[in-house]
Amino acid sequence: MENKIISNDEEKIVLSLEMKGEEWDQALADAYERTKGKFNIEGFRKGKAPRKVIEKFYGDNIFFEEAFNKSLTDFYINYLQENKEIKPLKSYPDFNIDEIGNNGYKVTMTIALTPKVELGEYKNIEVKKVKHDVTEEDVDREINNMLASQAKEVECELDKALDNGDIAVIDFDGTVNGERFEGGMAEDYPLEIGSHSFIDNFEDQMIGMKKGDTKEVKVKFPENYGAKNLAGKDAVFYVTLKQINKKEIPELTDEFAKTMGEFEDAKALRAFIKSALVKQADTRAQHETENALVEKIVEKSKVKVPNEMVETQLDNIMHDLSYRLMYQGLSIEQYAKMMQTTVEKIREDKKADAEKAVRTRLILEEIIEKENLKISDEDIDARMRELAQGSHKSFEEFKKSLPKQQLDYIINDIIVNKLYDFLAKENKFVD
Repeated sequence: MENKIISNDEEKIVLSLEMKGEEWDQALADAYERTKGKFNIEGFRKGKAPRKVIEKFYGDNIFFEEAFNKSLTDFYINYLQENKEIKPLKSYPDFNIDEIGNNGYKVTMTIALTPKVELGEYKNIEVKKVKHDVTEEDVDREINNMLASQAKEVECELDKALDNGDIAVIDFDGTVNGERFEGGMAEDYPLEIGSHSFIDNFEDQMIGMKKGDTKEVKVKFPENYGAKNLAGKDAVFYVTLKQINKKEIPELTDEFAKTMGEFEDAKALRAFIKSALVKQADTRAQHETENALVEKIVEKSKVKVPNEMVETQLDNIMHDLSYRLMYQGLSIEQYAKMMQTTVEKIREDKKADAEKAVRTRLILEEIIEKENLKISDEDIDARMRELAQGSHKSFEEFKKSLPKQQLDYIINDIIVNKLYDFLAKENKFVD
């Protein structure tokens, strides 16, 4: 295949490629051999029809696409092997077909290049070590949260007046302009007064009600309410209070501690909680210290980030956001309405984060390459053995069932850890 460089700069290489004559004839013949088994021609066994018969039945150009794709892919692979200094941005180049026919084809191929990084100083940088202390108040807060999670609901006495913190079990029937609406009616609904989970001052108007009381509650839907037919509308709810419950929160006693695990007493449980909080705080502090170092390295380095990479990173960010919202029962469009914005505006607002993420990744990858930081099969196997143990599988079972995407994640995680270990040794962390 004839090829010549049209242009070559830091961002891309543009090539003109031409295949014709005997070379193109051979490519078509090879395409016939690879694909003839797909064609059913009456009078011939599958895969036995001659090429001329297939071309007469399906058209002269039936093998063009297969021959074109295979020859172009083979050229691209060989071109990269012969020019190892080329670092393509994408796994496959862009191309434009200028001519194609029985005599051959001519195509313009564009190879987008990974941008060059001018590394600044990344060794002997002084970074202030982040430290997060764990106070007794932090431990108390965690214990209180744990106790609250073990609370039990008990019914209050008959003449109890509803107040903040109580659980009201209610029937309600809502109307707008005298007409019921979807989702406006329920029975035996548990509502924690003061949680503000209902619109407007719905819960406030219920304070003081007693078991068996019925009350007319008047509220207004927010202007940005998800259901457009209700947004900004006045509503009337007829509420019947059927029961008042309250939460009974247990006390931290030795007996309670024993129910939470293998703890001798409350003191042992408290010590365990404090130890866990200290570990979390130390891990967070370490990550923040590492991030501070990386930011300094990024500030000292230069790289021109291609917009194409930023858009790809933005796609990933938006996909991740959509995935997390899905678990909350929301679409990204519903989330945008709640935030009084648009999906397009959310994407635009995250563009700076995407650009920063790509810039950081390119600079760190340059350090990995320059310092020849590599991982071995032993490194990968060791990590997989850890993960296999956690999943209660044998190493062989875990390795066999591991999807490629997860394997790529493991490999990336190992090399990132090697990079941070290297940076930790080569830089100074001060208190």
